Amino acid sequence: MDLVVFENNKPYVIDEFREGRFDYIELASDVAETKFFQFLFDKQLVERLAEHYPSPRKRHHVPMWMYLSSQLSLRLHGLHSFHSYPWIIRSGGLIDVLGPEVARREVDDDGNLTIECQGFNDRNFYPRRTPCDQDYLRKLARDTSPEELERWYNEHAAVLLGELGAYDSEGLFIGDGTYLFVPDNPRYEGSQRLLFDEHNHPVSKEQEKQMTPAQRDRCRWRRYYKAVLLLHCDQAGERFLVVGIRVLREGESEATALWPLVDTFIQKLPGVMKVLLLDRGFINGPQIGRLKTKYAIDTVIPIRSDMDILADVRGLTQLETIQWESYEPTHRPSLPPQKSAAGASPVMHPVVQKRERKRQKTLAARRSEAAAAEEPATDPSRVREQTWIARFPELTSWSDCPVPLTGVLSRDVFADGHQTSWLLVTTSSRWSARRVRDLYGLRTDIEERHRQVKCFWDLTRFHSTAWSLIVSQTVFVCLTYSLLQLHLLQQGHQELNRRTWPTSRRLLPDGDRVLIYRQQYFGFFTLLEHTELMLSLEGKARRRALAKARRLRQESSLQPASAGPS
Repeated sequence: MDLVVFENNKPYVIDEFREGRFDYIELASDVAETKFFQFLFDKQLVERLAEHYPSPRKRHHVPMWMYLSSQLSLRLHGLHSFHSYPWIIRSGGLIDVLGPEVARREVDDDGNLTIECQGFNDRNFYPRRTPCDQDYLRKLARDTSPEELERWYNEHAAVLLGELGAYDSEGLFIGDGTYLFVPDNPRYEGSQRLLFDEHNHPVSKEQEKQMTPAQRDRCRWRRYYKAVLLLHCDQAGERFLVVGIRVLREGESEATALWPLVDTFIQKLPGVMKVLLLDRGFINGPQIGRLKTKYAIDTVIPIRSDMDILADVRGLTQLETIQWESYEPTHRPSLPPQKSAAGASPVMHPVVQKRERKRQKTLAARRSEAAAAEEPATDPSRVREQTWIARFPELTSWSDCPVPLTGVLSRDVFADGHQTSWLLVTTSSRWSARRVRDLYGLRTDIEERHRQVKCFWDLTRFHSTAWSLIVSQTVFVCLTYSLLQLHLLQQGHQELNRRTWPTSRRLLPDGDRVLIYRQQYFGFFTLLEHTELMLSLEGKARRRALAKARRLRQESSLQPASAGPS
């Protein structure tokens, strides 16, 4: 086997580049990605997950660990079309972890950089550009049973996370349902349509009748799937691990889908879960009582407005012995200002600084104009001035729940004098009213984390209408998201788990870089360094570099395909 070695020689690459000479340029997010996969392989996570993967194949021409690694690499880049795989292999860091036995970079006789892959079988008669074919990935994902895939994740992935210390002593878990919106195409298997308001909340027929014409115009019919997730979190917000997942087809209910996920986790990891935070959509008295009596797991859940227990608590508020206390939500400290890997805030170019000062002046002027022409004050009926909470122990009027409950009634006072109230109940008899409210406040993190996964991990951009591929994409995004958080935790970068992945990758010491090759040498450059080099080229060097870039673009056949079914 011919081994081609590249030497890191940044000064030489700079000197050559200033003359317009280079062999190849690529965006290398591979340093951070390489460390991520080194972490996975060092801990033998990929191999252990591959042992239990529910493969539909009797014979495997490509190792299962290669399939799982390729899936994780795609999701890490936020690209879900399998046609993107050749580009991911070329620009990502997986190839460096695989080693020269699987794939290696080479320079041909013309000085161009190529990737040669050995493959895992002798069935290909042409040079390989990827360790395995993208069509192999797509077909294996499509043929894998969705039910078996979810069971594999819920049983084996959750256990491996636990063995790596993913669960803390607080034992806080959240059950939640989320909508996965898709294009309005009836070919999406098992999808359903529903009317949603401008905030993506479902609208019932009764609510629609009560809307004004303007409110109704802001609603729209959307096609969607629904996913039920079991999540592990902590008070600091440094972990938000998906430990159970179920994607629902049309006609399936989230109210019954959660409890098998909880039971599976408890059976595989007894004693880890201590507190379960739920939304009112999962109200189930017998199940809540069973968790308390059989497993000593306390539940916190809000009560629906039509339940008798709420009416009873409101009646108890007439007693003079009830003690009310003022409550303000406990907010987690804001994230510190973004800093570079060196620990200092990025230094902006003087021109950029001048533009930023001008922009700030313009914004200040606009704010002043808006304040001067401000419309009448906000509707006082929507301005909350104060919140009062009171604790009600030993509630037994919820007949479906076999254990006594502790209620925490929250009373919101608004500027126009009207009041609203809502009730939280918990199976714990020890917690104070403030503790219960603070615990339930952790659920507000869910919306932000879901927004991150959907937007920055591109979760809901489904390229296929096949049900098996819908489930496969959801499962592997959740797996990648959870493993990455664990990796950052063990690397001492837990504060980055609260940020989006693009921001985290930029702030890491080994984040995105531009990789420039020249002969047998290469150099890593930040995006700003590369931009400065490009803009400083003049005359003959500029023309030479432009000609080389155009030739590389014409010769490249590894660009990702356009969005479409894969």
